[in-house]
Amino acid sequence: MKEWMENAKLFQNMTLKMASLAGAIIIWLIIMNINDPVVTRIIYDVPVNVVNTSYIESMGLSYKISDGYDTIAVTVRGNRSLVESLTASRFNVTADLTQIISLETDPVMVPLTVDCPRISSENLTASPRNINIDIEEMVSKEFVINATESGTTPANGFEVGEMTVDPETVTIRGPGTLIDKIERVNAIVDVTGIRTDRDMQPIIRITDKNGEQITDTQMSYLSMNVTEEEMTVHVTVYAVRSGVSLRVETSGEPASGYTVGNIAVTPSTLSVVGSRAVLDELERNGNVITITADSGLVDVTDKVSDVSVKIDIRQIMPEGLSLASQISTTAVVSVQILPANSRSVTVETRGINLYGLADGYNCVFESSSLEIKIQGSPEVLSGLSASDLEASVDLSGLMIGRQKVPVTVKLPDGCSLVEDVSVGVIISRLSD
Repeated sequence: MKEWMENAKLFQNMTLKMASLAGAIIIWLIIMNINDPVVTRIIYDVPVNVVNTSYIESMGLSYKISDGYDTIAVTVRGNRSLVESLTASRFNVTADLTQIISLETDPVMVPLTVDCPRISSENLTASPRNINIDIEEMVSKEFVINATESGTTPANGFEVGEMTVDPETVTIRGPGTLIDKIERVNAIVDVTGIRTDRDMQPIIRITDKNGEQITDTQMSYLSMNVTEEEMTVHVTVYAVRSGVSLRVETSGEPASGYTVGNIAVTPSTLSVVGSRAVLDELERNGNVITITADSGLVDVTDKVSDVSVKIDIRQIMPEGLSLASQISTTAVVSVQILPANSRSVTVETRGINLYGLADGYNCVFESSSLEIKIQGSPEVLSGLSASDLEASVDLSGLMIGRQKVPVTVKLPDGCSLVEDVSVGVIISRLSD
């Protein structure tokens, strides 16, 4: 009896208790709506993922998302605490090619589905709901792979010699309009600090006919018959040899009564690269590269005055040698043509006597030396040296600036100048 009475008390005022519970729930919902209300937000630049591409490819076709449709906007509805934390990467927007509305339209439309963790599908809306894709014939084309170090450099004193790619070609498959844009396929390796030959795995980068790199989006439409992991670039590293001289042999003979005098080459030395065996052979030859008479590059036939010839150094490099990077490929060969019984003597300009320079002024020669052509008997010329000459210039009345002045040369008895001599000078005022 007592137990029955206690149970009866539990059910007394049941209506009031239910009303209290409902009120509590309503109050809780009101509080939650105030503190964490339901809001609507638009997330922009959400990427579109295309799936089941084999459906198109099985028909010998390819697809490309039309411009402006590779990302979309997604409208999401939910509690503010969740919605405000969402970023584009949290959404999965899928375009399933098996769901193409019709292949007969241009462009072809594909419906989109949107998923997001903790958000129900009815609270997600894609804008647009369909994307446009362009359908093209799938084509294949073979390209040569070009190896490049892309601005990286080996250790100091070394340079990259040859780079060979295995395989040498790659077949790329994709939309015809995109394949037609491809100009080069580059296999890029990082050679920073290397000193020895090695095989390296490259990164593949494709450039179009404008020299611009194919984008990641465009790359997603392409397939290659080999992957980066299956490619190898063999890098040959050469040592740099500096201080290599050029020796010149002239071809032909000057006019009657004339002879070849001094021969100068600018630059006077080069830096070259090559394998160790080739550099060792060069060293045995005195680190000298010869421009031979047989080459006919420096021809003095019937000349009566000095000859100057520009030569592409690459034409005369021995097999296995090449110029180091940033070395000029052009050399200038200057050949003196002198009358018979004459010779050229090199005089240092610092030994030239100066006269007539006004007080408070300074004179600097433009060159460190000059050639003086002298004619005389063979007996006198054979023993003639720069110390036997006395050169001077008169600077009287010269203005500030750069100018040419005649050089007076006192010669030993029995000698005469072949031609007048002048030298460039720069006159300046001394600072106080």
